[in-house]
Amino acid sequence: MERQPLTRRLPKNYALVRDIVLAAGRGAHQSANEIYRKAREAQPSIGFATVHRGLGRLCELGEVMKIQLSGGDSAWYEPPARAHAHLHCDRCGHIVDVDYATAPRTLRSIAEREGVRIEAESLTFRGLCRTCARRRRKTP
Repeated sequence: MERQPLTRRLPKNYALVRDIVLAAGRGAHQSANEIYRKAREAQPSIGFATVHRGLGRLCELGEVMKIQLSGGDSAWYEPPARAHAHLHCDRCGHIVDVDYATAPRTLRSIAEREGVRIEAESLTFRGLCRTCARRRRKTP
């Protein structure tokens, strides 16, 4: 089931940040810097700290999803969506949605075995995106 964002009154600048993330659409992954650049086009006086705080709050509210990656831009943001994994391309750096989620039974089994409580999961594969994989096959 796809998680729908909560309808609530947000500060004007936070609503702008949310709208930028949502306008990019499903499968789009934007860094805070990209969102900031777009926000400055719409609201020239907005600061990076405001965008950064807004993204944090929007994630807490479930209005935006955060993908945490090591290296480069450390976080990417996307519209809320049903559970899925990501692939981070080692060649071009793109992040691609992968239709995969760990089965609830597996999550329960892991939690019981390890004595933990799993609240959420975030899975990122590393490899080559479709475009880079095709290029590699064509290259002798």
